[in-house]
Amino acid sequence: MQMRGKVAKKFGDDINTDYIIPAFLLQESWDKQFFADHAFEGYDPSFGPACRANKESIVVASNNFGCGSSREQAVYAIKYNNVVAVVAQSFPDIFYRNCLNNGLLPIQVNDTSKIAVGDELVVDLDGKTLKDLTAGSEYPIIATDAVIELMKKGGFLGFVRERLRQKLKTAPIGNS
Repeated sequence: MQMRGKVAKKFGDDINTDYIIPAFLLQESWDKQFFADHAFEGYDPSFGPACRANKESIVVASNNFGCGSSREQAVYAIKYNNVVAVVAQSFPDIFYRNCLNNGLLPIQVNDTSKIAVGDELVVDLDGKTLKDLTAGSEYPIIATDAVIELMKKGGFLGFVRERLRQKLKTAPIGNS
């Protein structure tokens, strides 16, 4: 499985969830698009327009992207701005799991320093590589085979949907 996107934004180290979606907004809505509309508004107000300019955007960062408080809304804020993947050198465990749970690809590579805004990237989950078509570079993706399979299914929610479809197909019909 491959996914292609353009780098819309690039960040450095320690981008925390308060930058992504401030805590005071968490009780304002249940709507995922609400969080997207307020993504990075106090840190980088150009985030939403830059990401929505592409059909499939990718965000790139250095180390520790998504640190800070645990909040699923941070993933919604990113994903619902046309972002298909976040490429970083490292993620805190809880943010990584929130991405996997909600179908936002958390792609970990050893070095993001040469990836630039505007670069065309291809995430190749089968080959476990990230290809920068603009720079002609290739990076191995750091992930277990189980995580790669989960990513291919659209995250944990995609996995659950698939399992439910399978169970419903084989469920007995009528009174038993």
